[in-house]
Amino acid sequence: MAKDLQIVLALCFVCLVGHVVTDCNVCQTNQAACINSTSFYLCFGDGMPHTDRIYNCLEGTVCTARTAICVQKNAQWPPSCGDTSKCGQCSAHRNHKFACQSRGTFQMCYGATRPTGALGFCPPGYACDASSDVVCTPERVGQTFTCDLHDDLVSTSTTTPTTTVTTASPTTVSTTTESTALSPDAFCRASFKGIPIHAIPNDTVCTSYIYCRFYINTWVGRIIDCPAANPYFNGWTRCCGTVKATRPGCLQG
Repeated sequence: MAKDLQIVLALCFVCLVGHVVTDCNVCQTNQAACINSTSFYLCFGDGMPHTDRIYNCLEGTVCTARTAICVQKNAQWPPSCGDTSKCGQCSAHRNHKFACQSRGTFQMCYGATRPTGALGFCPPGYACDASSDVVCTPERVGQTFTCDLHDDLVSTSTTTPTTTVTTASPTTVSTTTESTALSPDAFCRASFKGIPIHAIPNDTVCTSYIYCRFYINTWVGRIIDCPAANPYFNGWTRCCGTVKATRPGCLQG
C-alpha cells in the first residue's frame, strides 16, 4: 500500500511540474501561444503563432495551456509563460534605483516610488535585473526575468511607468522603393547584424528609427520615436537631433 501511494504521489508531482512553465510564444494544445503571463497570440491550428494581433486576459486571470486559455491564477495552475507582476515597479529593486519595463528596457527611479524619464535599453545579450545594482546583466540559460515582457510590447512613445500592450498590427518597414515590406524583426534579421540602431529605409519623415537587439538566438527589432527635444533621427550619426536630414533613409547631405 505504501509503495502504491508513493507511485500515485509521484505521478501527481509529474503532472503539476508539467504545467508550471512552458516555452513562451509557442503554440499550446489550446491553440494559444502565451507571450507573457497575461497576453497571447492565437495559432489557428497551423502550429505557428499569428503575431498580427495580441490578445489580453481579463484582470485577475493568467494565460495558461487550459482550454479556456485565461483562468484565475492559483498555485496549482500558474501562467504558462513569464511573470509581469514587477514590471514598472521601483520597489522591485531594494534601493528603488530603477524599474524594469520589459526584459531589455528600464526606467530610472532615483529612490522614488515611480520611475521617470525616457526608457533605457540593455545592450544585446543583456537583460534588466532588479536583483542587481548594475541594471542590465548578461542573459543566461534558465534566467528568471524581473519583468518577463518582450521588449516590442512596451510603449516607447511615453515616459510614464505603465507598460502598454498594443493590439495594433506590427509596423512594417519598407526596404525598397516598390511595395516590398519587412517587419522590424525581419529587417534586423536580414541586415546590419551587430549594429543596434538603424534608419528606416526610404523614410522621409525621420522622426523614428529601428532598434535591433539579439535575443534568444535571433535578432528582434522595434520602431522607436525620437523625443520631443530632439525630434529628428540622423542615419549617419545614428542619433536623434534638432535638424531633419534631407536624403532618403534620414541621411544628411
